[in-house]
Amino acid sequence: MPLFDPPIREYIKGGGYVELEEMLGDDLTPARVARISYLSEGTEEANKKLLKKLIDLGHYSPFEQQVFRFFIHGIPMYIGEQLLRHRIASPLKRSFRYTHPEKGLKDKKWEDVNFWNEIVHVPPEFLGLRNHHIDNPDELLSEIIQHYKRSFELYNKLVESGLRKEAARCVLPAGLRTTLYWSSNMRSIMNFMKLRLNKHAQWEMRELAKAMARILLKVVPLTMGYYLENENLLYLLDE
Repeated sequence: MPLFDPPIREYIKGGGYVELEEMLGDDLTPARVARISYLSEGTEEANKKLLKKLIDLGHYSPFEQQVFRFFIHGIPMYIGEQLLRHRIASPLKRSFRYTHPEKGLKDKKWEDVNFWNEIVHVPPEFLGLRNHHIDNPDELLSEIIQHYKRSFELYNKLVESGLRKEAARCVLPAGLRTTLYWSSNMRSIMNFMKLRLNKHAQWEMRELAKAMARILLKVVPLTMGYYLENENLLYLLDE
């Protein structure tokens, strides 16, 4: 069985990364706990076959005994909000009531798009990461950067004037990058993968799901591999 040596990090295309910090159980945990139904025991090979059978039959309750805690850094706020819709998970999100969006802004290069993409999500079409048919992309990218700059200047001005940070944040861009912990069991993660690896999911959310899937294929390759193959999702990781 693969050894889990935390943390395991995968970078998200477009910005940010995911780390697996802790895991409860291993690749064959669902098969072992499923045997409680018959008070049976099995060899490692028998448990591998049972694991596949559980997935083929859609018998997912034993997978609730596999639990993972992810540290997700640098995703856009609106992707974080979509993640919160997966309610059978336990999120703990960074607070912009108590933290500044980014320290040291005054010392940075305001016109550097790579600098801004670390703080606020720049659409991948403007970074050469996704094909587009946008008129005047260079001009529009310049306008995006100026908009970000004005938003942060106004935020700083409001805070320096004495306005509460939780009130001043109303002027910050919706694409502001955030950080959170996200704990979930494998059954819920399977549902997440089915919905968020789908071609109809938002590009940024799909890239987050791909990064998570790559991590899980390292630590629970049988579980994640069987499931993605069974749902015809495995090939999407290469797109």
